[in-house]
Amino acid sequence: MDPRVRRIAITVFVLALAGGVVVSMLLPKRSPPASPPPTAQQTQAVTQPPEPERSSETAATQDSDPAGDTSADVPLAGEAAKPLGALRAIAPPGEISAPGVAPHPLGSLEPRDHRMQLQLSRRGAGIKSIAYSNIWETAFAKRQADAYYQAVAVGRTHGDPLPDERWRYILQTEQPYKWYDGTANSWLSLTVPLLAVYRVEINGERVPLLKESVWSQTAPGRFETRVVDDDDTPILHITRQLILGSNYDITFEQRLTNLTERSLEVRWVQYGPPELRMDRARYIDRRRDRIAFLQYPDTFPEIINTHDNDYLFEHGPLLKRTDKARELVDRAKKANVAVDSQKLNELLTLWPTQESLNENYELAWFAATNRYFALAVHPIVDAQGGGNRSLEDVVSEIRTEAPGNKGDNNRIAFTTLYSPKRAIAPGGEVAFDLGVYAGPLDREILGKEEPFKSLHMQGLILYQMSSFCAICTFQWLAKGLLWFLSGVHFVILDWGLAIILLVVVVRTLLHPLTKKAQVNMQRFGKVMGDLKPEIEKLQKKYKDEPKKLQQEQMRMMRERGVNPFQMLGCLPMFLQMPIWVALYAMLYFAFELRHEPAFWGFFQFFWNWPFLADLSSADHFFWEFDEPFTFLKFFNVTGINFLPILMGLVFFFQQKYMAPPPSPSMTKEQIQQQKIMKVMMVVLFPIMLYSAPSGLTLYIFTSSLFGIIESRHIRKHIKDVDLTPPKPKPQAKRKPKDPQARAFADAIDRAKAKRRPPAKHFKKRKS
Repeated sequence: MDPRVRRIAITVFVLALAGGVVVSMLLPKRSPPASPPPTAQQTQAVTQPPEPERSSETAATQDSDPAGDTSADVPLAGEAAKPLGALRAIAPPGEISAPGVAPHPLGSLEPRDHRMQLQLSRRGAGIKSIAYSNIWETAFAKRQADAYYQAVAVGRTHGDPLPDERWRYILQTEQPYKWYDGTANSWLSLTVPLLAVYRVEINGERVPLLKESVWSQTAPGRFETRVVDDDDTPILHITRQLILGSNYDITFEQRLTNLTERSLEVRWVQYGPPELRMDRARYIDRRRDRIAFLQYPDTFPEIINTHDNDYLFEHGPLLKRTDKARELVDRAKKANVAVDSQKLNELLTLWPTQESLNENYELAWFAATNRYFALAVHPIVDAQGGGNRSLEDVVSEIRTEAPGNKGDNNRIAFTTLYSPKRAIAPGGEVAFDLGVYAGPLDREILGKEEPFKSLHMQGLILYQMSSFCAICTFQWLAKGLLWFLSGVHFVILDWGLAIILLVVVVRTLLHPLTKKAQVNMQRFGKVMGDLKPEIEKLQKKYKDEPKKLQQEQMRMMRERGVNPFQMLGCLPMFLQMPIWVALYAMLYFAFELRHEPAFWGFFQFFWNWPFLADLSSADHFFWEFDEPFTFLKFFNVTGINFLPILMGLVFFFQQKYMAPPPSPSMTKEQIQQQKIMKVMMVVLFPIMLYSAPSGLTLYIFTSSLFGIIESRHIRKHIKDVDLTPPKPKPQAKRKPKDPQARAFADAIDRAKAKRRPPAKHFKKRKS
């Protein structure tokens, strides 16, 4: 093929490929067809496969509540239907609310009194929603709320209203749990409150408690139920008291009292932290489940492992695990064979794992996190950090499930906490108390205040974009950058200037290497220009022998002292890449930068201009949307941004000064491909960073601008530098590494020295 035609073909192919990718992203994606309901001959499809070695229970048993509550008992962990037996739960007297009235909430939305408010539910004695008193969705709402509370502090009661309630940050709300009922041949749904009680097992008999009619609210935050037999004889009395702390902490006092004259064996089963809602200004979805454990519970109970990535579960892979479990059960049903219980447990059980059982680890805490917040269960520790740091007496097993249709991208993963079986003596009581942290990922709270400090819950803060990037995101570097930025912010009180100062420090440290790279690039370009005629001769001579041509070119460069690897052109950029990655993760996850403006909020003085009002979000130069939307099925767009576009222009000019010159040894096709790559980098890089945190784009933009100025400065002084490459030094004869071969070579050298004729000496003649 003619080289010119080949270059045109390559260019057209690359552009067509890029256009096809863009068109495929713009076209609406067809949602997968809903799974057809199974026929009566097929085995019932459940939301989650049945648990190995566990009997099943009713999936849709109707509640006989006279008030009309016909809610079904949710099939937990995919258990099939089975009669409940002789035991049932009833609501004891003492209800403080009128029938049909929601339970009294805990806390308030007044920041001077409480940090959050819990709306409660009788269903499973759980929590309907967790709302914060002074944490808001947007930076604009935060500024408006600050202005309101400042006005109230000075006695003004009008003029600065609070933001609308829709801008108040809600940690999470009760979630719908959907499962398929094969008997009714339909999908069923039930709303599950946060951390609700699912059931209690008494001597192996399961008593469902996820019903509104079986609980009474006898005091604010206190729920009670009673288990009776067919004769209404009391068997077990259950109380659940929620106590709201002063620092985003909730205490769950869960007590079971034996009302019989014989011992009972009980097991407590409740829902754990579900996945939290996604952040509004997210760049990517980073919802996770985290497990921390006591690595040496017997010898060093104070050591808590919080950084093992095997116990870090990302949202996407977690859903895939439950989908694989569902497919495993479906295949077994179609083949009419037993389910592989071992494989099923590996997919659905988050804790314990085979490793934790072998190493005797004990659970310390379990949490669901999103970008800035966490909902975590932990053991009860006193104000001095004393107490048992193990949660094993309350939670011995954690299982997960993502109910709903597999094609539903809005579904979340639920978790279920199983206690160990514990005995209750006649008239005795057993406690399943646990603490819950429902707050921000703030270093000041988690790292300095109890009980979080003793439980090492600062490990919840992870500056890592994904488990795949764990190896390239150095936590010590991200924390060091945050420490540096916090120190600068403490002095100048501005995060934007702190980021710019970080650029100056990094570029100054890398300046010697950058200067050397620029000099080597100029030297390489000059020498390759001188060698161009000779290289063209070689190309003509060995046009049919590419391997020989390469060898001859390398020999010529070696003789002239040219080494392409000494250019170091991209090395300064590569050395900055770990800083970029760590800074990216730090700026994305650091709660300290949430809703923090740049340059002392200078731009917000102009009619509340949203430009750089939040360094953890996009720059919003022109506009900030009330409701974000998804663009190209990947970008979460919250406004119209200008900084990434300006950054693309800076990249264009930067390539003129820092890009290495094309080598004369390159073919025309390679030169054409290099030009296309340059254009794609100038265009694609700003597009990829369009919705990135403005703090990161500010850093890259400033660093690139600084690089252009630095390159111009270096080029002004490069005229005084001798660009002639040094002559290659003659290589010394290398001796073999093998001792025997080296001894043999030495013997040969000695033999050669002996065979040399003796030097002639001439006597001086007498005159």
